[in-house]
Amino acid sequence: MKKIEWFERQFTFGLPAGMLPFYIERLEGTAARIEKKVAGIPDQVLSNKLGGKWSIKENIAHLAEVDEIALKRIDEMRNGVTPMSPAVIQPGKDYNAMPIGDVIKFFRSSRQRNLDKYKSLTDSDLGRQSLHPRLKVQMTPVDLAWFDAEHDDHHLVRVSEILHALS
Repeated sequence: MKKIEWFERQFTFGLPAGMLPFYIERLEGTAARIEKKVAGIPDQVLSNKLGGKWSIKENIAHLAEVDEIALKRIDEMRNGVTPMSPAVIQPGKDYNAMPIGDVIKFFRSSRQRNLDKYKSLTDSDLGRQSLHPRLKVQMTPVDLAWFDAEHDDHHLVRVSEILHALS
């Protein structure tokens, strides 16, 4: 089955504030899902750039870098800044040179800051919105949490594809 690529996906926003706990739950679970997928796999395999695309380590680190952007975006929504900061498109450094434990530690740290920010939002904050720079739609923090959870799943599917291709 051919999957729908990330930049081809369509999203409908305007999600109710009461959905945030469900998206936080998904975002919290990503680290455990990653760790399960890469357990016992040598760093060399996790650094393999299959077909010249991102390695497993780069996919994981990308999620950490996206969390750093999400932190900024949440504050931008809270403060009425629009449009939001642009996304991270290329890895910020050579994550393939790092041991997988360090990449996961970077992800866990960045994700925890992101989760703490979501959990600190007030009801008033949840109604604020800002323009997403690529999608050109207004998003609330709840929409952003869902979007980021979907983005996590996109990269977890990619990690699975790489593992399957290399096995």
